[in-house]
Amino acid sequence: MRLVESAQKEAKQRIVLCDLNWTRLDTVRSALAQFFDHPTSHHHFAKMKNARIDFAPGFRSTAVLFAGWLAAQLNWSVEKAIGNDALQFVDASGHKIDIELREQAGQPIGQIVLNSREVQFVVARAKCGDLLEVSRGKPGENHMPQLMPAGSNDPVSLMTEELMRGGPHHVYLRAVNCIRDLL
Repeated sequence: MRLVESAQKEAKQRIVLCDLNWTRLDTVRSALAQFFDHPTSHHHFAKMKNARIDFAPGFRSTAVLFAGWLAAQLNWSVEKAIGNDALQFVDASGHKIDIELREQAGQPIGQIVLNSREVQFVVARAKCGDLLEVSRGKPGENHMPQLMPAGSNDPVSLMTEELMRGGPHHVYLRAVNCIRDLL
């Protein structure tokens, strides 16, 4: 991390460095965030209990980066890493939120399940691979998924998308700062 920060300082804003895993998370982050677009859903922020992130072998850092984004957005701070399989965060009121990291064959991020006290939010890769299935509902009930574009995992497509974006990545930097001690 220090090397990336050093290179960025030396470039003096001529270039913007960002992990391609961050770009890889764009559609997944948007899919989860859309559940909370309407202000009437914001009360769930304070009621989060736990989450699970399924990731493919070799993509643990992508899962940890997603957890960092979630923590940065919800103002959680890192409590501790529990082995390689879990992270624990603390919200502003001191409530602990456990995030299970589960390695599964498949896409870099295969599924995200976020549980509040009342509702379960799910973002999962559809079997066809180029779509995401998003759903919400009470835990244990059948959810009716809706489809969203999944984006590409092809390195050339990711690099093209990242280069077209340009500019500082303030949200990325906030996410990395949340998980800095875990990297």
